[in-house]
Amino acid sequence: MKRSLLILFLLIFSLTTMSAQDIADVRRQYQETLKRIEETDKALNANEKSVKNQLYRYNIINDQVKESQKYLNRLNAEYNKTRSAINELNKEIKALNAELEKRQEQYAKMVRQLYIRLNDNDKLMFIFSADDLSQSWRRMRYLNDYAKYQRQQAEVIKEKQAEIETAKADLESKRKEQAELVAEQTAEQNRLKKERSKQNSIVQNLKKKRSSLQAELKKEKQKADRLNKKIEEIIAAENKQSSAAGSSGTASAYAMSVDEKKLAAEFGNNKGKLPFPVSQAGTIVVHFGEQKHKDMKYVQTNSSGIDIQTKPGAEARAIFKGTVSKVFSVQGTNFSIIVRHGNYLSVYSNLEKVSVKAGQTVKIGDKLGTIYSDPDQNNLTIMHFQIWKDLQKLDPELWLKKN
Repeated sequence: MKRSLLILFLLIFSLTTMSAQDIADVRRQYQETLKRIEETDKALNANEKSVKNQLYRYNIINDQVKESQKYLNRLNAEYNKTRSAINELNKEIKALNAELEKRQEQYAKMVRQLYIRLNDNDKLMFIFSADDLSQSWRRMRYLNDYAKYQRQQAEVIKEKQAEIETAKADLESKRKEQAELVAEQTAEQNRLKKERSKQNSIVQNLKKKRSSLQAELKKEKQKADRLNKKIEEIIAAENKQSSAAGSSGTASAYAMSVDEKKLAAEFGNNKGKLPFPVSQAGTIVVHFGEQKHKDMKYVQTNSSGIDIQTKPGAEARAIFKGTVSKVFSVQGTNFSIIVRHGNYLSVYSNLEKVSVKAGQTVKIGDKLGTIYSDPDQNNLTIMHFQIWKDLQKLDPELWLKKN
């Protein structure tokens, strides 16, 4: 019984300790994400007249709502774990109390029987009335063993009482934790309600400016198409050049040397571990691929990469070692840089200053250039970032570690 209760207690303790550590990490990461998103929202809201900025705001608030819902789900899961732990502790305390009561009854009965049978004089008579010395010795040892057993039982009772007090303290701690979780859930639900209200307000505002928004989206699409066309032309030309150099390259696939194959394999093995490509805190305001907005069915975007809003003066940083393939510019995107990592390529666009040149080798984290800050948009600073494998566009968010 004692062993099973100890195992149960240790299991509850280890699980709840791990759970407390996990929720603390989740809470810290969530607060950091919220802070970053709120800073981005503030920067974007500085120019309320810009429909593009308001669409960015809609996107990040949508992300914030999703993060908030995920966090609420985690809080609910933690609440359920805490409730289960409380139930187990209540069972444990009940079992310990039952065992303690049983031992106390046994101990009291044993003491009463000994008192009735033998007082101090009786003990001496019991020893000296033996038939011989050997029997006296055995009787004396019996009395000593019995007294020792009494002391042991008294210690066991004390231990059980201590176990109960510890379990009660743990129970009180879990109840306090449960109350804190309930309060946090309520606060988070209220915050989520406010975010949804803010999101709805942006939607209503954008609906009033539907024609302006659609014109802006058309303009952005044309700019993105020009950039993608240029990137595809550069990649195809390099692929053909690798073929002309004696390798088996084609327009759609780059022929790699032994070292480039090794580099590409290293890059591939780092999927989900690559650093964020900006030097300061950044928030993704446009996600990869086709995005349909359920609140605005007439709005549909398709991005070949991600747009990262960051602070003025932020730099573009290489996400992995490689070679600068091309530095170029197209209308409306300022400077762009392509870095080759075997048959993988990373693209950094909307830079106002460039710090590298074609053919230059770069290491992970090296400065590539300074991101453009738009003076007409209250110095709004956004970098467009892409990852390619030959002529295939990849979702950067799957390759970058969580920011």
